[in-house]
Amino acid sequence: MSIHNHHPFENQIFSHFREQAKQVNGAIKLLAKQGYTVIDLEGQVITKWNVDDDKKPNINYKRAPKLPQTQ
Repeated sequence: MSIHNHHPFENQIFSHFREQAKQVNGAIKLLAKQGYTVIDLEGQVITKWNVDDDKKPNINYKRAPKLPQTQ
C-alpha cells in the first residue's frame, strides 16, 4: 500500500468544493422538505417523503457522473 504525502494546497483547493457540495445538499433537502420534487444528477427522485430516508441512495455529490456517449 502506498503512503500518501499530504500537501497543504490540496486541502485549500478541495475545501472549496466540499463547501459547495454541502450547500447543494442543503438546498436539495430544503426544496424537498418544502414539497418540491428534485431529480438528482444520477436520475434519482428526491421528495419530502424520502429525503431523510436512510435507505435512499446517497445525495452527497463528490463527483459528477459521466454523461452517456452518443455517436
